Amino acid sequence: MVHLLELAVTFIERLENHLETIRNIPHLDENLKKMSKALAKMDILVTETEELAENILKWQEQQKEVSSCIPKILAEENYLRKHDAIMPSLPFTSKVHIQTANAK
Repeated sequence: MVHLLELAVTFIERLENHLETIRNIPHLDENLKKMSKALAKMDILVTETEELAENILKWQEQQKEVSSCIPKILAEENYLRKHDAIMPSLPFTSKVHIQTANAK
């Protein structure tokens, strides 16, 4: 009798699980669609994250290059100042100066 009671309890527990599974079957298609959309979004995010990581690594390398040039530039400026070297003027001309010169 005890054994039959244990079987009945196990059957009822499993029956509840099976009934819950059957109740969820109509929602299964909708849930699969949601999961598919979520997976597609995750794939896009992974791709964007990989691109971002690549861009960050490139930027980091560029910053290293720029940082390595700064001491050289400063050393050259200090050398020129110490030796009173005259820096040539830049070849830019003001548009205002040109227009006033042409007006005269």
